[in-house]
Amino acid sequence: KPIKVSRAAQTHAGTYYFADGEGWINASDLSTTDNRIEAVQKVLNEKYNNQERISVYVKQLDTGKIAAINDEKSMYAASVAKLGVLYYAQERLSHKKLSLSDEYQYTSAVNGFPGAYDPDGSGKISKMPDDKNYSLENLLKAVAQNSDNVATNILGYYVANQYDHSFQKSVDKASATSWNMDKKELTAKAAGTLMESVYRQNGDIINYLSSTDYDGERISKNIDVPVAHKIGDAYDFKHDVAIVYTDSPFILSIFTDKEGYDKITSIADDVYGILR
Repeated sequence: KPIKVSRAAQTHAGTYYFADGEGWINASDLSTTDNRIEAVQKVLNEKYNNQERISVYVKQLDTGKIAAINDEKSMYAASVAKLGVLYYAQERLSHKKLSLSDEYQYTSAVNGFPGAYDPDGSGKISKMPDDKNYSLENLLKAVAQNSDNVATNILGYYVANQYDHSFQKSVDKASATSWNMDKKELTAKAAGTLMESVYRQNGDIINYLSSTDYDGERISKNIDVPVAHKIGDAYDFKHDVAIVYTDSPFILSIFTDKEGYDKITSIADDVYGILR
């Protein structure tokens, strides 16, 4: 943590500094840079590195430092892949190519193109096409806050033009990987990298991801600062990717296979305990 040093003393045991509120501290125990990420890596190595079904990627946004285990292991990403749609929509909003008031019709075609999610999955919008118009704002909120499959499909069909070359190029660049909306296989690192890109956009999407149906579980369960996150669940896979808004915000991406929500919470608590 940051400290303020007001005095120095040379002793036979070395140099000591007087830190306000802390007392005298040996110079060897101080650093001019934030070195907490090293402690994060140590905890990950000691507690989770031998567990092949867990992938973790942590990045401090101020320092750019990273801690990780198995972060390039590919898994089925489930709803985490929806981050690509959210990022692309925000990019087009930021460039004034879209407006939150734009509306799109829910026809049968939106659930039938390659890469579309099963409409019977998560979300509150009708599972059957109702030919109604839905605003871009409501669709983005539905994806970010409720992980709505149908809303994702509507956005994928109209806004991302069925995941065309423009979408692919944009999201690949933002995630530093190939973001395949058909296979939906990703790494914790790729998901964390795209979440960082969403953070850098500083748009409406961040606000939507900060108030979701899933705030009482996984990464955000025990964290007492704001968290913007996107969850993913399918089969044995359970994931969560977040921006944790400490004084020095950080990205935390956790992918798991055959593990429970409590495991994700435990990892998040360990990381937050150091970077809080």
